[in-house]
Amino acid sequence: MKKSSVLLLAVTLLAIWGQTSCASRQSVGLKAADPEDVGLTWQECAISQGPDWNQAEACFSYPMSSCWIQAEACFGHPMPLWNESEKANFGSYLGDMEGLQLTIGKDIYRASLTAKLFMKAKYTLYKNGHAIRSLYGEFGAHSPNISLQNIGGKAAWEFSDGKIATIIYDGLDVRQVYGLDRAYGPYGLAGKLIFIGERNGKYFVVYDGWKVGPDFDKIAIAYCCDVALCSIHYGQGKYLFWGFRNGQWHAVEIALRGE
Repeated sequence: MKKSSVLLLAVTLLAIWGQTSCASRQSVGLKAADPEDVGLTWQECAISQGPDWNQAEACFSYPMSSCWIQAEACFGHPMPLWNESEKANFGSYLGDMEGLQLTIGKDIYRASLTAKLFMKAKYTLYKNGHAIRSLYGEFGAHSPNISLQNIGGKAAWEFSDGKIATIIYDGLDVRQVYGLDRAYGPYGLAGKLIFIGERNGKYFVVYDGWKVGPDFDKIAIAYCCDVALCSIHYGQGKYLFWGFRNGQWHAVEIALRGE
């Protein structure tokens, strides 16, 4: 192997190690709060059957539409779809479908595939052509380059390959900011970031830097196929998910208080 190839491999492995080890760093401050104390409402309903994806046949045997049948009965509305103003907050795919581009004011953000090495792919987030952050992931059923959003005038880049899952918000990895193992499903409520955090095998909601609501043993998360119907959903000022706690699945809806 040529020296240049060895050097590239070493640099890449060090970058991947740094990416995966950052989750072990301690939080700089993730305090708990009741949803109402940070301006949110929290509704939840126990549901008779949840999306148990641990069984190999679950994707084919579980009627995913029943997730929404039960949620609609609980919350009184269908799946919240993005309205036109929300659609404008999301980046659009570039021609190769491996890149996303988003304009915020005069700034242009782009998250795209920049290199491949063995089973890993390198993706980089750029602002006006300058690299901000790179992440390494594996190809699977979906691209790890999930979404690029404008949340409160700041770019939120979601990245997940089934092993690594994080959000780069305003140039910072939320795993490092809040001492998390993984992070999923960014959305903006009142221009503030809300997402699902995972730490030490527990899942919870993070909003505007606060851990709100109870812990869950599992939250259903998927990015493709029919199972994604029972994953995190957001739109029209609502944030919904299915969480498993104390032996029971719950449909949960979070919204701004007073709306």
